[in-house]
This record gives sequence, C-alpha cells and structure tokens, in this order.
Amino acid sequence: MERAASAVSRRNILIGMGAAAVTAGVAVTAFGPAPTSRARRLLASTPFTRRFLSLAHAERSEWAAQVGSDFSVAGGYALRLAGVRPLQSAGERPSNVSRERGFVAVFDVRRGVSMAGDLIYTIAHPQYGRLPVFLTATDDPRRMLAVFN
Repeated sequence: MERAASAVSRRNILIGMGAAAVTAGVAVTAFGPAPTSRARRLLASTPFTRRFLSLAHAERSEWAAQVGSDFSVAGGYALRLAGVRPLQSAGERPSNVSRERGFVAVFDVRRGVSMAGDLIYTIAHPQYGRLPVFLTATDDPRRMLAVFN
C-alpha cells in the first residue's frame, strides 16, 4: 500500500509565510499613503519586510539607521549615506506633512567622482528600493545633501 504524500512540508510552510508577509505589507500600505509609525517600525526592523517600504516616507531615525549604507544612482554614480541631521523648525507642522520633523541626509559620492547638484536623481538602496531624490551639491564636490521635510 502506498502512502499519500503529506501536503505540509517545509517548502509549503515557507511559501505560506512569504505570502502572509507580502499580504501584510500590501495591506499596511494599501490603507493610507504611508503605514502608521508603529507598523512602519515593525516592517523596517527586518531586511525581508523592509522591501515593502520606501525611504521616501521614512522618518529621520529610519534614515539614521542606514548611515554607512551604499546607494546606487542612475547614471553609474554611487553614494554612501554619511549622516543625518535634524532641521530646526519652529511652530506646529502642517497636517498634510507626513514626517514629524524635517532632516538633511548627507551623502558622500563614491569612486572619486563628483555629481552635478540641484537635480533629481533616482537612487536605489539594496533593501528599500528606488526613490527619486533632489540632491544639492556642497562646497565639497564629493558631498551631496537631500532635504526631507
């Protein structure tokens, strides 16, 4: 008598867990322009679920956790996030602004080249994916700034 193969296997469990994670990520992002800060922190806590988020909507703390990360840039450039600085602002923030506070991301241009400033570049993080960023050059031609307000 032959035994029927079990439908429950490690492979099926992993596929089910992956589908559940994707569904959770889609559900979180589908119910608003950006997930709540608590849900966002949870998704940002692991490399697998980080891909469901974009740094375009991240707070300063999430960017600060990526200091030292490399970003590829359309056109063959490479950037490394050197630091994140808060922006000083007085008064109450408008209700349509998604961040609690503005900040500046400081990038070092890699490979000994410089980039033109005051342009929108598409940058890509290995875990968060691609996002368009307006980069401004500084006095140092190998350093770029991005303001997130």
